[in-house]
Amino acid sequence: MKIDRMGLIGVILILLGLVVYTTSPLDQIIMILTWPLLSGSSEGKAVLLLVLMGSLLLLNTVIIHSRLLESWEQRISNYSHDGKRFLKWALFIILTTYLAGLLIELIIRAKYGVSPLTIFVSLNPNPTTTSLMHSHVFKAVLGHLARSWGGLIPSHIHTGSSLYHHVVPWAYLILITLPLAYIAGLFSIDRQRDVFRVIMAFALSLTLIGMIDGGMFSQPAMIGLSGLFILYFIREPFQTRQLVLPMALILLLVLSGLGLELAGNNSSYHELKVINQTKPADLNGYHVLSMEKQQNMTIVRIKTQYSDKNTLESLFATYGGKAEGFFMSWNFFSYF
Repeated sequence: MKIDRMGLIGVILILLGLVVYTTSPLDQIIMILTWPLLSGSSEGKAVLLLVLMGSLLLLNTVIIHSRLLESWEQRISNYSHDGKRFLKWALFIILTTYLAGLLIELIIRAKYGVSPLTIFVSLNPNPTTTSLMHSHVFKAVLGHLARSWGGLIPSHIHTGSSLYHHVVPWAYLILITLPLAYIAGLFSIDRQRDVFRVIMAFALSLTLIGMIDGGMFSQPAMIGLSGLFILYFIREPFQTRQLVLPMALILLLVLSGLGLELAGNNSSYHELKVINQTKPADLNGYHVLSMEKQQNMTIVRIKTQYSDKNTLESLFATYGGKAEGFFMSWNFFSYF
């Protein structure tokens, strides 16, 4: 079996990912380099990017050059010239998963009768956030399974497993769609020029990461989908007008995310809906505007000058061990 230079690059990326996973000296460097793409709080997503992209390039080389797979590959080529049909299937599976993730977010909020445009925080055993804008519903299932196997994921990498009992059984969908999207994407790479193989593997890896961590409106998903849309619609010979439809889809995705951010924005105060609170919380450090009790929910309105990120981190400590979780409205402009 022949390994071309793309396969060699794949091996190097996989080895680099394993080095980052097993050691710490490269963690900070890798996180800084991948932050614009992944916005990760640990090296976990960087390792995923390296291993996914590397494995796609390596397996693509194996499929192209292995004699054992020649007859199978010929049948695939007959079915799907230049991989476009496989890319179409990959996009269908990926988008279906993203939409299912948004639906699960809506189901969680409908269960408690709260606004869809809120951040949900599950506190037990560790704080985990999720929202339409940055969803962790599928990460919770994979994280729970990884923790169950023990020792597979370093303790400092957040797995989102606190959300597990809120998202099952619906989020088990990821166990089906993630491998299907990977396989369809792998065959969509096909016999392209090296630059297109690299771009395809890169965009697909980002999109798969978005399926696991972040959802449709996350950075990896936005960047990855943009690349896949462009690769799907361009043809040989290339003409500028071929970019019109993919750019329109990308713009629609960006405007949808921005529209949801603005629709849920509340710059005046943060409204907390605390569920199943078992102990009183010390709110002396907050500017409390109002508080009321409704059955198993405590509704608190607080005014703060801090960003949502800092406010959430403070509330983790305030309600940790004292409630099952809480929903919080967001202030989009606090991040600027």
